[in-house]
Amino acid sequence: MADWLINWTLWHWLILGFILLIGEVLTPGIFLLWWGLAALVTAFVQFLFPSLSLASLAIFYALLACILSVIWWKYQHGKDRHDQSYSTLNQRDHALLGKQGIVQELGANGIGRGAFGDTTWRIQGDNLTVGALIEVERVDGITLIVKKSF
Repeated sequence: MADWLINWTLWHWLILGFILLIGEVLTPGIFLLWWGLAALVTAFVQFLFPSLSLASLAIFYALLACILSVIWWKYQHGKDRHDQSYSTLNQRDHALLGKQGIVQELGANGIGRGAFGDTTWRIQGDNLTVGALIEVERVDGITLIVKKSF
């Protein structure tokens, strides 16, 4: 009877693992993947150590699923932060780095407006004159820091 129960629970771990993996394919989110893999690893552990109780296997599964999920989250979170720091998507001001434009108007302290393509931006720079060709060096908030381009 005990052999049948071990095989029965082994099959349940395998079925749970494959159901979770199929669920991951149908609803991508990289979350069910780790829980499904944890179930498959738990089935393998039960195969290697058939005398382990269902409670100890359940604890092993829960811990492994949480550990795999946290490891993946930390990896992906770090990758997302790295990718986001280099992304210029929806950051038109950063996409202007190195671009050339023309000074349209100047105010006090070298602050004015510069034309870059079909858009104007707030600019700041030294020794600027209206109509001068400028190049974007960096971005400070909503202000493009520019220098004269020769």
